[in-house]
Amino acid sequence: MTTLGSIPAATTTPRTEEMAVIHRIFRRGFPLTTWLVRRTPPAAAARAEVVATHLDFLLNGLHNHHAGEDATVWPRLLERAAPQAELIDRMEKQHEIVAERSARVRTALEVWRVTPVNGEALATALEEFTEALVEHLDEEEASVVPLIRAHITVDEWRQFGQETFDKFTNAEKLIATGALEDVATPEEAEWFLGDLPVRIKVMWRLVGRRRYRRYIARVRGSATLGPVLRRIVRNANRLACALYRRSGGKIGGTAKGLPVLLITVPGRKTGTPRSAPVAYFEDDGRYVVTGSAGGTKTDPQWFRNLRAAPSAQVQIGESRYDVKARVADGAERDRLWQDVVLARAPFFTKYEEKAGRIIPVAVLTPITE
Repeated sequence: MTTLGSIPAATTTPRTEEMAVIHRIFRRGFPLTTWLVRRTPPAAAARAEVVATHLDFLLNGLHNHHAGEDATVWPRLLERAAPQAELIDRMEKQHEIVAERSARVRTALEVWRVTPVNGEALATALEEFTEALVEHLDEEEASVVPLIRAHITVDEWRQFGQETFDKFTNAEKLIATGALEDVATPEEAEWFLGDLPVRIKVMWRLVGRRRYRRYIARVRGSATLGPVLRRIVRNANRLACALYRRSGGKIGGTAKGLPVLLITVPGRKTGTPRSAPVAYFEDDGRYVVTGSAGGTKTDPQWFRNLRAAPSAQVQIGESRYDVKARVADGAERDRLWQDVVLARAPFFTKYEEKAGRIIPVAVLTPITE
């Protein structure tokens, strides 16, 4: 079966982007499972067992992932990136907090799967666990992944992925592969699956993928996943904003190597202020932001609100500013896209190709007294 740490031999640095893809399984999986717990009818023991088994898989997968980091990644970083010892120590302590809250979830889970009368205790434990987990994942992606890229070799990264994946049972390996395909873009999926022997890839496409789809359909039940995922995304966005504000930008202050600000804009229909974390580019004292949304087919909600708002508020780190907001048009937009956005983040080209639209660009100018 596939290995989640598979990297082509020609790679000279670890493909650490894989970490964010694996984290995405947990970021989506635990909130979805929380929703499914609350949606399970009282005394529906068979349905509760299906949801509980999937939660077991997620908890086991996270435990394997963290155990692999504790055993192989952190010791090497402590040895090779000594000035970052405080950061690694904080990562280990966060693992302990996540493990303690995971134990609470497992305790509540064992009660619920036997007597699924009221899932609220389990759902609440899951929410508290997920908050701690997301805080950890955000800081790990922002602060630790660059150290991994600089101090861990390709072979060591492959070993970490292989050993972590080997801890799964064969049934769990199938679920893990399907879960990865669920959250990955086609390009990201190819990172993990592309280097497999042809025989294994054929077996996955002909048999494994179909089995996974049957499995995950049972887990989701009759849920219409679109609205559920939109609700999960909204909740994740609120949590990301709260963690950014609480930490003064230490958590969630970067994404894919770019600085991130919080932008707050009144809703164009309701007038209610809405906030979102957005990557930005500095340009001659101004902040340039884009409506890329990772390559979605439509402009993100916050950008549509921005089109109708003459001003907004941004938070960068611990500082907050009122800004004038203006959507760039024509030649100005093209210049900013080429000379500012793509010059510093060439991967935004893929977002535009994926979106199939011209990604809009806005300029935020601080308002000075």
